[in-house]
Amino acid sequence: MKKNITIKEVAKLSGYSTQTISRVINKDLKVKAETREKILRIIEECGYKPNFYAKSLVSKKNKNILILLKRKSGHKATIWTSTLVNEIILKNTRSDISILVEQYYKDEELEKSLLSKASTFIDGAIIFYEEKDDERIKLLEKNNIPFIIFGKSYDKKNIYVANDDFNSCYKATKYIIENIGEKIVFITGESLPMNEQRIEGIIKAYTEVNSDIQELKIERFINTSSEIKEIAKKYIYNLPECFFVNGDEKAIVLIRELFNNGIKVPNDVAVMGFDNLPVSEYTIPSLSTISLNYKKLAESLLKKIISLMEGGNEVTEEVESKLIIRESTKKLKKNQGGKDEEI
Repeated sequence: MKKNITIKEVAKLSGYSTQTISRVINKDLKVKAETREKILRIIEECGYKPNFYAKSLVSKKNKNILILLKRKSGHKATIWTSTLVNEIILKNTRSDISILVEQYYKDEELEKSLLSKASTFIDGAIIFYEEKDDERIKLLEKNNIPFIIFGKSYDKKNIYVANDDFNSCYKATKYIIENIGEKIVFITGESLPMNEQRIEGIIKAYTEVNSDIQELKIERFINTSSEIKEIAKKYIYNLPECFFVNGDEKAIVLIRELFNNGIKVPNDVAVMGFDNLPVSEYTIPSLSTISLNYKKLAESLLKKIISLMEGGNEVTEEVESKLIIRESTKKLKKNQGGKDEEI
């Protein structure tokens, strides 16, 4: 028996955060009975004696959520990320909760981050752009800080909120095959779980409608405007029937680059995006795209991380999207307006 066991050790043994341990010690009625009983049993078995630190945790009135984004070197902030982060901040109506946003590029920079410098100041975290063996997750687990991930996680035990990427791309691809043609070039970025789910959805659509999978070309690791321009040049003399671009920003760059080379969208080739950024409705031509439910994603991310911070139990959630058909995937008759069509 350890007579000098710390609150962090109790947290590690129980699997709950130090904040939850502290709430149990201070008889917070918001903690679930099952959770309270488990923690009290471990406290008794270990002989833990509550100290000032435990009491100080519960006395801290304000709780801090850290949104932590890791970016690739040379990559700029994407509009969809900013849109979702802003929605999370807007959804927070609690005066006792503050939301902080921090981004970094290399793991070495984590030493200077709030996660490392002020871990006791952070009560919960939302992770964007998870990587395999993510250093952020190691730090969060080490400090018993609850976290949630945006996008499908590499590890099944992690709780995440994601767009329904598989069905989103399945639906869009089926529409393309049935209304435009089978010859599709899918342009995507890194081999992240969400991107792999999107590719699987595309493949399912091909197999379900008995289309020739050989007509599908997948261009991976395309992230920057210059890389998009190279893709445009690659297919100028061998156009597909549709470019399906994993990201509206990249799709807009592609449309411009095709135009610069005398190729018109949608008359010569169709283009489908992914994200439904506000600007996508106003491009020429307006961009057909998969519309993420930003409000629902933000609401779920915030609700779940607060629940975890308060000792609750949560499960992974995937949020349904909509297919928005605009001018870039359909040939318009003269004087026909660019009215959106939701599918």
